[in-house]
Amino acid sequence: MNKLGARLVLFDIDGTLVDSSEYDAMLFKQAIRDVLDIDIGDNWSSYRNVTDAGILDEVMENCGVVYDRNLIHDRVKQLFFDLHEEYLSERPRALREVPGARKFLDELRSMDSVTVAIATGGWEETARMKLEGIGIETTALALATCSDASSRTEIIRIAEQRALAGRVALTRVYFGDGIWDKYACEALDYDFIAIGNGVDHATRFPDFMDQQAIFTRLEL
Repeated sequence: MNKLGARLVLFDIDGTLVDSSEYDAMLFKQAIRDVLDIDIGDNWSSYRNVTDAGILDEVMENCGVVYDRNLIHDRVKQLFFDLHEEYLSERPRALREVPGARKFLDELRSMDSVTVAIATGGWEETARMKLEGIGIETTALALATCSDASSRTEIIRIAEQRALAGRVALTRVYFGDGIWDKYACEALDYDFIAIGNGVDHATRFPDFMDQQAIFTRLEL
Protein backbone atom coordinates (compact mmCIF):
# COMPACT_ATOMS: atom_id res chain seq x y z
CA MET A 1 0.00 0.00 0.00
CA ASN A 2 1.00 3.61 -0.51
CA LYS A 3 1.99 4.61 3.01
CA LEU A 4 2.77 8.26 2.21
CA GLY A 5 -0.56 9.21 0.72
CA ALA A 6 -3.74 7.63 -0.52
CA ARG A 7 -6.86 8.28 -2.50
CA LEU A 8 -9.49 8.10 0.24
CA VAL A 9 -12.88 6.70 -0.74
CA LEU A 10 -15.67 6.66 1.85
CA PHE A 11 -19.08 5.02 1.62
CA ASP A 12 -22.41 5.41 3.33
CA ILE A 13 -24.29 2.13 3.84
CA ASP A 14 -28.10 2.41 3.67
CA GLY A 15 -29.19 3.23 0.15
CA THR A 16 -25.58 3.33 -1.02
CA LEU A 17 -24.10 -0.14 -0.48
CA VAL A 18 -27.16 -1.87 0.99
CA ASP A 19 -30.68 -1.63 -0.40
CA SER A 20 -32.44 -1.40 2.95
CA SER A 21 -35.13 1.14 2.10
CA GLU A 22 -37.85 -1.52 2.34
CA TYR A 23 -37.50 -2.01 6.07
CA ASP A 24 -34.85 0.11 7.79
CA ALA A 25 -36.93 3.23 8.49
CA MET A 26 -39.89 1.12 9.55
CA LEU A 27 -37.82 -0.78 12.13
CA PHE A 28 -36.15 2.39 13.40
CA LYS A 29 -39.51 4.07 13.99
CA GLN A 30 -40.81 0.91 15.67
CA ALA A 31 -37.83 0.80 18.05
CA ILE A 32 -38.43 4.42 19.10
CA ARG A 33 -42.14 3.82 19.47
CA ASP A 34 -41.65 0.71 21.61
CA VAL A 35 -39.10 2.36 23.92
CA LEU A 36 -40.48 5.92 24.18
CA ASP A 37 -44.11 5.47 23.12
CA ILE A 38 -43.54 8.19 20.52
CA ASP A 39 -44.44 8.02 16.83
CA ILE A 40 -42.13 9.85 14.47
CA GLY A 41 -42.34 10.60 10.77
CA ASP A 42 -39.69 9.73 8.25
CA ASN A 43 -38.93 13.16 6.78
CA TRP A 44 -35.30 12.76 7.72
CA SER A 45 -34.29 16.07 6.12
CA SER A 46 -36.15 17.88 8.88
CA TYR A 47 -33.63 16.71 11.50
CA ARG A 48 -30.42 18.56 12.34
CA ASN A 49 -28.33 15.41 12.29
CA VAL A 50 -29.59 12.69 9.98
CA THR A 51 -28.09 9.78 11.88
CA ASP A 52 -29.78 7.25 14.12
CA ALA A 53 -28.29 8.81 17.24
CA GLY A 54 -28.91 12.36 16.04
CA ILE A 55 -32.55 11.73 15.20
CA LEU A 56 -33.13 10.00 18.53
CA ASP A 57 -31.52 12.91 20.39
CA GLU A 58 -33.80 15.40 18.64
CA VAL A 59 -36.90 13.29 19.25
CA MET A 60 -36.06 13.15 22.95
CA GLU A 61 -35.38 16.89 23.02
CA ASN A 62 -38.64 17.78 21.25
CA CYS A 63 -40.65 15.58 23.59
CA GLY A 64 -38.97 16.86 26.75
CA VAL A 65 -37.21 13.57 27.53
CA VAL A 66 -34.12 14.78 29.38
CA TYR A 67 -33.34 11.79 31.59
CA ASP A 68 -31.13 8.74 31.08
CA ARG A 69 -29.98 9.61 27.55
CA ASN A 70 -27.38 6.84 27.39
CA LEU A 71 -29.81 4.26 28.75
CA ILE A 72 -32.48 5.19 26.22
CA HIS A 73 -29.96 5.14 23.37
CA ASP A 74 -28.79 1.69 24.43
CA ARG A 75 -32.37 0.38 24.63
CA VAL A 76 -33.38 1.78 21.23
CA LYS A 77 -30.16 0.61 19.61
CA GLN A 78 -30.49 -2.93 20.98
CA LEU A 79 -34.15 -3.18 20.03
CA PHE A 80 -33.39 -1.85 16.55
CA PHE A 81 -30.72 -4.53 16.14
CA ASP A 82 -33.04 -7.25 17.46
CA LEU A 83 -35.83 -6.13 15.12
CA HIS A 84 -33.42 -6.35 12.20
CA GLU A 85 -32.38 -9.87 13.14
CA GLU A 86 -36.00 -10.97 13.48
CA TYR A 87 -37.10 -9.29 10.25
CA LEU A 88 -34.22 -10.68 8.20
CA SER A 89 -34.48 -14.17 9.67
CA GLU A 90 -38.05 -14.29 8.37
CA ARG A 91 -37.16 -12.58 5.07
CA PRO A 92 -33.54 -13.52 4.24
CA ARG A 93 -33.81 -12.10 0.74
CA ALA A 94 -34.74 -8.66 2.05
CA LEU A 95 -31.09 -7.85 2.74
CA ARG A 96 -29.72 -6.96 -0.69
CA GLU A 97 -26.70 -5.15 -1.96
CA VAL A 98 -27.09 -2.17 -4.23
CA PRO A 99 -26.22 -3.81 -7.58
CA GLY A 100 -22.47 -4.12 -8.02
CA ALA A 101 -21.61 -2.69 -4.59
CA ARG A 102 -19.61 -5.61 -3.17
CA LYS A 103 -17.58 -6.16 -6.34
CA PHE A 104 -16.83 -2.47 -6.66
CA LEU A 105 -15.74 -2.23 -3.03
CA ASP A 106 -13.54 -5.31 -3.41
CA GLU A 107 -11.89 -3.82 -6.50
CA LEU A 108 -11.10 -0.60 -4.66
CA ARG A 109 -9.73 -2.43 -1.64
CA SER A 110 -7.34 -4.36 -3.90
CA MET A 111 -5.74 -1.14 -5.21
CA ASP A 112 -2.52 -0.02 -3.49
CA SER A 113 -3.25 3.64 -4.13
CA VAL A 114 -6.76 3.58 -2.61
CA THR A 115 -7.89 3.50 1.01
CA VAL A 116 -11.52 2.58 1.63
CA ALA A 117 -13.62 3.32 4.70
CA ILE A 118 -17.24 3.38 5.83
CA ALA A 119 -18.89 6.47 7.32
CA THR A 120 -22.52 5.79 8.11
CA GLY A 121 -25.28 7.40 10.14
CA GLY A 122 -26.35 4.02 11.53
CA TRP A 123 -25.17 2.36 14.72
CA GLU A 124 -22.11 0.12 14.53
CA GLU A 125 -23.89 -3.13 15.33
CA THR A 126 -26.49 -2.85 12.57
CA ALA A 127 -23.91 -1.41 10.16
CA ARG A 128 -21.68 -4.46 10.51
CA MET A 129 -24.65 -6.83 10.28
CA LYS A 130 -25.76 -5.26 6.98
CA LEU A 131 -22.31 -5.21 5.42
CA GLU A 132 -21.50 -8.76 6.39
CA GLY A 133 -24.98 -9.83 5.27
CA ILE A 134 -24.13 -8.82 1.70
CA GLY A 135 -20.69 -10.40 1.88
CA ILE A 136 -18.51 -7.40 2.76
CA GLU A 137 -15.95 -8.42 5.38
CA THR A 138 -15.59 -5.67 8.00
CA THR A 139 -12.76 -6.84 10.26
CA ALA A 140 -10.05 -4.90 8.42
CA LEU A 141 -12.32 -2.14 7.16
CA ALA A 142 -12.09 1.31 8.77
CA LEU A 143 -15.56 2.13 10.03
CA ALA A 144 -17.18 5.10 11.76
CA THR A 145 -20.83 5.22 12.78
CA CYS A 146 -23.24 7.17 14.96
CA SER A 147 -21.94 5.02 17.81
CA ASP A 148 -18.93 7.36 17.54
CA ALA A 149 -20.69 10.69 16.98
CA SER A 150 -24.16 12.06 16.24
CA SER A 151 -23.07 14.44 13.49
CA ARG A 152 -22.45 13.08 10.01
CA THR A 153 -19.57 15.47 9.42
CA GLU A 154 -17.89 14.26 12.61
CA ILE A 155 -18.51 10.63 11.60
CA ILE A 156 -16.78 11.29 8.27
CA ARG A 157 -13.84 12.94 10.07
CA ILE A 158 -13.47 9.92 12.35
CA ALA A 159 -13.63 7.48 9.43
CA GLU A 160 -10.95 9.49 7.63
CA GLN A 161 -8.65 9.47 10.66
CA ARG A 162 -9.07 5.73 11.19
CA ALA A 163 -8.53 4.94 7.53
CA LEU A 164 -5.48 7.12 6.94
CA ALA A 165 -3.73 6.45 10.27
CA GLY A 166 -1.52 9.51 9.92
CA ARG A 167 -1.12 9.45 6.13
CA VAL A 168 -2.19 12.27 3.85
CA ALA A 169 -5.31 12.03 1.68
CA LEU A 170 -4.36 12.89 -1.89
CA THR A 171 -8.05 12.96 -2.85
CA ARG A 172 -11.21 12.48 -0.77
CA VAL A 173 -14.43 11.07 -2.21
CA TYR A 174 -17.69 10.09 -0.51
CA PHE A 175 -20.41 7.90 -2.03
CA GLY A 176 -23.86 8.56 -0.56
CA ASP A 177 -27.54 8.64 -1.42
CA GLY A 178 -29.02 11.51 0.61
CA ILE A 179 -29.00 15.28 0.55
CA TRP A 180 -27.48 15.19 4.04
CA ASP A 181 -24.51 13.30 2.55
CA LYS A 182 -24.08 16.03 -0.05
CA TYR A 183 -24.24 18.77 2.58
CA ALA A 184 -21.66 17.01 4.75
CA CYS A 185 -19.31 16.69 1.78
CA GLU A 186 -19.71 20.39 0.99
CA ALA A 187 -18.87 21.26 4.59
CA LEU A 188 -15.77 19.04 4.59
CA ASP A 189 -14.63 19.74 1.02
CA TYR A 190 -15.15 16.15 -0.14
CA ASP A 191 -15.92 15.18 -3.71
CA PHE A 192 -19.45 13.77 -3.53
CA ILE A 193 -20.77 11.03 -5.82
CA ALA A 194 -24.47 10.24 -5.53
CA ILE A 195 -25.86 6.73 -5.81
CA GLY A 196 -29.50 6.23 -6.81
CA ASN A 197 -32.12 8.89 -7.34
CA GLY A 198 -32.47 10.31 -3.85
CA VAL A 199 -30.46 13.48 -4.37
CA ASP A 200 -30.06 15.83 -7.30
CA HIS A 201 -26.36 16.02 -8.06
CA ALA A 202 -24.20 16.48 -11.14
CA THR A 203 -22.26 13.26 -10.57
CA ARG A 204 -24.71 10.44 -10.02
CA PHE A 205 -24.86 6.73 -10.81
CA PRO A 206 -27.89 4.45 -10.39
CA ASP A 207 -25.71 1.75 -8.80
CA PHE A 208 -22.21 0.30 -9.14
CA MET A 209 -22.75 -1.88 -12.18
CA ASP A 210 -20.87 0.37 -14.60
CA GLN A 211 -17.56 0.07 -12.80
CA GLN A 212 -15.52 1.46 -15.66
CA ALA A 213 -17.54 4.69 -15.72
CA ILE A 214 -17.08 5.15 -11.97
CA PHE A 215 -13.36 4.35 -12.14
CA THR A 216 -13.02 6.89 -14.94
CA ARG A 217 -14.79 9.48 -12.76
CA LEU A 218 -12.39 8.64 -9.92
CA GLU A 219 -9.44 8.84 -12.35
CA LEU A 220 -8.39 5.31 -11.41
